[in-house]
Amino acid sequence: MSTPRILLDNAADKLPSPDGIALAIMELWQDENTTVDQLTQLVQADPALSGRLLKLANSASLGSRPVSPINGAIVKVGMKTVGQLAVAFSLIDKEVDGQCEAFDYQQFWSQSLCMALVCRGLGRLCNLAPPDELFSCALMSRIGLLALATIYPHELSELIESTPRDLAGAERGRFGFDHNEVSAEMLADFGVPPVLAEPARFHERPEQSGYAPRSRPAQLTHLFGLAFRLSDSMVRAGLEQTEKSIETLPGPRRLGLSTEQVSEVLQQSISEWQEWSHLLDLPSPSLQPGAETEPETAPTTAGPETDDEDAHLRVLLIGQWGREHRLKALLDEARGVTAQCYSDQKEMLRAALQIRPQLIILAEHEDRETGNKLCRLIRSTEWGRLVYIMAIVDKSDCDQMAQVFRAGVDACIQSQIGLPELDARMVAVRRMLALQNTWQKDRAELRQIANELALSQRRMEVLSLTDQLTGLPNRRAALAAMKQAWSMSCRSELPMSVIMIDIDHFKRVNDTFGHPVGDRVLMEVAKALRAEVRESEGIYRMGGEEFLLLSSTGGIKQLVIAAERLRRRIAALRIEVEQELLQVTISLGLAEREPEHERFDAMLVAADKALYAAKAHGRNCIFYHRKQQVHHLKVPRQP
Repeated sequence: MSTPRILLDNAADKLPSPDGIALAIMELWQDENTTVDQLTQLVQADPALSGRLLKLANSASLGSRPVSPINGAIVKVGMKTVGQLAVAFSLIDKEVDGQCEAFDYQQFWSQSLCMALVCRGLGRLCNLAPPDELFSCALMSRIGLLALATIYPHELSELIESTPRDLAGAERGRFGFDHNEVSAEMLADFGVPPVLAEPARFHERPEQSGYAPRSRPAQLTHLFGLAFRLSDSMVRAGLEQTEKSIETLPGPRRLGLSTEQVSEVLQQSISEWQEWSHLLDLPSPSLQPGAETEPETAPTTAGPETDDEDAHLRVLLIGQWGREHRLKALLDEARGVTAQCYSDQKEMLRAALQIRPQLIILAEHEDRETGNKLCRLIRSTEWGRLVYIMAIVDKSDCDQMAQVFRAGVDACIQSQIGLPELDARMVAVRRMLALQNTWQKDRAELRQIANELALSQRRMEVLSLTDQLTGLPNRRAALAAMKQAWSMSCRSELPMSVIMIDIDHFKRVNDTFGHPVGDRVLMEVAKALRAEVRESEGIYRMGGEEFLLLSSTGGIKQLVIAAERLRRRIAALRIEVEQELLQVTISLGLAEREPEHERFDAMLVAADKALYAAKAHGRNCIFYHRKQQVHHLKVPRQP
């Protein structure tokens, strides 16, 4: 069966990063004196880059104990490798792969960073896990949103524009899974420990986690949930409103924290958030009371290249003379060229991030190796692999020519080049760009086709897991859910239980009124059961007139309460058939995970035994299986 992780294969290396982070990393990469702490500060501000680094550090080939803090991953794989990885993946050509128009990338990056900072600050008070590991996990806990925006930009944009009350629910209806499930798959793929990754999955709605109250997983879930709510409020409403909301949030009380403690952590986190936002060109939060944060307008990028030979080429010229270089005047005269000149590499790189040049001309430098190093740096990026690069060299110097070509230059020109030759050179550049544009369009179309096929496959799998008559998940889905719940229960020592449900005398209904009425009874019962199921429970049709309720919260006492609630709901159900009201009842068999159960199958057999006993006892009653014995649940009947 296809999973979100399989679908991510088409975009695993295409998740975009903030341009400011890309620029800062590129600058550090050139400095031999860069420290682990400096690189860590930049890498851990980007969810996508952090995930790739953790995946590399935790890959099977490296062996040893998995790591989750970013600085540990950097030490494990080495500074040089990290630098190459960071630069190679930091710049993604969004024009080629298509952006999700309704998705606010800047706000996503800014909130992810804020949530990570707040989570780390709260973690220092709660002592539930190492603060740096909490930072990394919180930073990447919403990466599924970025993945969906990358894989299905048009589909997600339509969902966002429809402004659903529950975006995750709308995603499940469209894709068969939501961004939280995708995030969980990606965190597992990155090697984040399940003890952190699984609670982080429920950061939007901690109450749905199903963890036992006061357990460590439940505490971690509330920690991630509180960090998310605070960061979300900061991005949307500002500091003043966020501080006012602290008293109304349940998270601080459940974590044993006072309002003052949370407020102090928030103030410190916002201060760090401001510093990082300024450094990385993210939306800058304000500490002024009542001031709302508004995302800065992202720099506009030029439109996609065209096949028109008269279209303007975006050209960057960099050299020690900058705008005074004689080639600047020729470029201004050249047909269909828009040129900018720089003498400073940092300014040139920042401009390159904004306008995505199609042609870069490396002019003379005092040190030729500086130009060669810059060329290799450009080529190491995603956009830099496609840009056309020329270098001004003395063609009589064969060694110099060989060096610049090895560094990645496409063509060499002389400093005294004339306008006719420059125009002719532009023809060759346009021809190459036209070929690249065709290739990019083909690649984008192939990726779109692959994503659509994957989405169609997922939809087919959802259909294969759905009972077509009642709309409930079917037996296959129930077995898969029980297997997953069993694994989680065994790891975390959390309770797991099931209720087998059978409609009483259903064969009599079919024989008396016919199968169409029997189908209607099944649909009405399924509708009633679904209405009574809590968020931490799941209801499935196992086949025929049998249903299954799967619960991951509480023990047998809570299960008994749920079973009686279901029994009374169905007993009160009236179905109009041929001008008369048909009443149906159900029998229920309960079982929970016990030490003697080696697999979930054993628990299912125990529930079946309890159900058989309920039917043998006269139906419309509840039996439960515990310690290898079946017991009758005697509940006072309503008058």
